[in-house]
Amino acid sequence: MHNIRRHLPSSADPTTARPVTPTPGGRRTGPLRRRLQLVRRLGGVVVPIATAALFSKPSGVVLASPLDDVSPTSEGLPGAELFQNILGWAFWVALGVCGLVILYGAATWRGMNGNSGRGVEGKMYVAAGAIGAMVIGLAPTIVSVLFDAGQAG
Repeated sequence: MHNIRRHLPSSADPTTARPVTPTPGGRRTGPLRRRLQLVRRLGGVVVPIATAALFSKPSGVVLASPLDDVSPTSEGLPGAELFQNILGWAFWVALGVCGLVILYGAATWRGMNGNSGRGVEGKMYVAAGAIGAMVIGLAPTIVSVLFDAGQAG
């Protein structure tokens, strides 16, 4: 497989075995690259129009939805208390894992004085654990805000 490039003409792409045309800058343009360029060009036009269509209110009569006054509740739901307990346990485990990641990162960061690569890796672990704990703490708020935003539209 690694010798396939030797048997193809110099203007062929080894992954697709189709000829590609070099650009003046020396980069190759294939069908995928041309499609991406088209999407980038159209994105500047389509995205603002689609956004305006999504957020503009229609003029005229608006019918009331039967779901307007529906809100999430666990009242009368069988197993609701068990589900709440499982969620609490999952949060506890996830925060424990984030704490362990932070401790491992701190030990790696400090313990590898002579190895700068491992020190950087330790910093990354500390940052990842801290960001993970922050996201876990914000998860109920994020879900609530997104739900409220979805009902406002």
